[in-house]
Amino acid sequence: MTKAYKYKQPLDDALYRKLNKDKSVNHFFQTKYVGKCMKLISDFHKYHESKTHKDWEYSYKCTVGYKQLSYVSQRIHLKNQWIPLEQVKQYVFYRVIGQTWNGYQQELSIIDELKAEFTNIDIIKTDFEKDHTYCIDAEIIKDDYIVLGIQIKPISYKMMNTAYQNRAKENHREKNDNYARMFAPYVYVYYDENGIVDKQETINKINTIMHLNI
Repeated sequence: MTKAYKYKQPLDDALYRKLNKDKSVNHFFQTKYVGKCMKLISDFHKYHESKTHKDWEYSYKCTVGYKQLSYVSQRIHLKNQWIPLEQVKQYVFYRVIGQTWNGYQQELSIIDELKAEFTNIDIIKTDFEKDHTYCIDAEIIKDDYIVLGIQIKPISYKMMNTAYQNRAKENHREKNDNYARMFAPYVYVYYDENGIVDKQETINKINTIMHLNI
């Protein structure tokens, strides 16, 4: 399988982290400014035959428009004029176009890794609505029956422990538990730069849950 294109973070790491922590900067990455990015890329993968990163850029340009990214860049630059406008534009492009693409491709990569281990069942990426409602990224389907939901997270998610992060985790778990009540059990699959973390243990856990649920 061809390795998917990955957008690279364009700024100095310290500057990038500084901007990411700035609430006045993050304000402009709300959906009212940049669109529902995860829905946009989900729809892009659902409806477009050609799925390169350039196709994704063009799709975003046609739906939300690059004028919005320019507007966001200008607004951020107003409060951060010590940063060259071109760098702010690169930062905004990466946060909206690049990170959305990278995150979605990462999920697809983990799903493909799982598919290689479970060849007799279907593992399907959930659509935006189900992902948004239940925080479930993929589902294992056997004989048209949902056997298991899968939430895909970076290993760093386990380490997140601030009050805000813990509240977000609790909110995710509530959504997951609603999914379990409505559809099937769920499992978390963690990854790092090498793929699935504790892969054999994860496979064993999935096998156990599926065995109990079939």
